[in-house]
Parts: sequence; structure tokens; C-alpha cells
Amino acid sequence: MVPAMKPVDDDGLITLEQVKAAVPTNLRAGITQDYVDKLNAITTDEVMRDHIQRNFVSYTGILKEGKFKTEDYLCAVAFVSFKLMGMTDKDAYIKTFPDRYLSLVQGGANDKTLSSYVSIYKKGKLVNLILEQTITPSWVLNHHMFQEALNTHERLAAA
Repeated sequence: MVPAMKPVDDDGLITLEQVKAAVPTNLRAGITQDYVDKLNAITTDEVMRDHIQRNFVSYTGILKEGKFKTEDYLCAVAFVSFKLMGMTDKDAYIKTFPDRYLSLVQGGANDKTLSSYVSIYKKGKLVNLILEQTITPSWVLNHHMFQEALNTHERLAAA
């Protein structure tokens, strides 16, 4: 069962207990306050942080599907969350890995090189497993069209 996402503290921050309750049992021992602090510090924007925290909890089933590090999972959730907020791949990468990006730029990486790093990350297994979880089936997105088609068919059949 996914824990309630109403944070226990007044700052809108997810707690150690909530994160431990969300991850698979075999990974709970590795969840520390430092890890939770990283999750809470991904962004200072409260709406974005809440979105990322909810996604973090929602997609934890992916951790059961492979041997992923919780640190890598946190980064992948952040990247996908930024993408879902309408950011470009590059902007989502920069938000997810600000230190890595700065290091690349300071090291003289050009736009082509930066784009390669972004592309490689975006195509990674963990990122794609999380992206798959975000896809809404077309029959859900288009349920209103199905109903309209039934109504049209009913009218034509009655005529």
C-alpha cells in the first residue's frame, strides 16, 4: 500500500518514514535521512517538489523490476517529473544534474556533447520504465469519443 502523501511536517517535505514505507522492503535499510533530504532538496518550488514526491512514491514498483540503486531511481523520477512539467530533455537534465552539467560546461563540453549526455540518459532503462508508468492508455484518454461513437451509432440505428 502506498503511504498517504500528506507530509507529516508543516514544510511540505516528505519524511523518512514515508519514503521507507514507499520503497520495497529490501531497500528500506538503505534509505537514510540524507537520502530523504536529497529528495526534498530537488527543487525549492513547492508545487514541483510535491509533484516529484508523489511520482517518487507512485513509481516505486519499478524498484522491484530490476537492480536499480535508490539514488539512480531518485534522479530518474526527478528527470521524468521535470519532463512531465513540459521541460525539454536538456532542461530536465540540467535540473536533475546541476553539478554534473556545470562540470561538463566548465570542462569545455559543447552543445553537441551535452546533447549526447542528455540523449544517453533519456534512453536509459530506468528512465524509460518510469516513462512507461506515466503513459495513459488511449482508451482512457479517448473514452468520451467512444461514448460519442456509441451515441451516433444508436441514433443511426434508430433512424
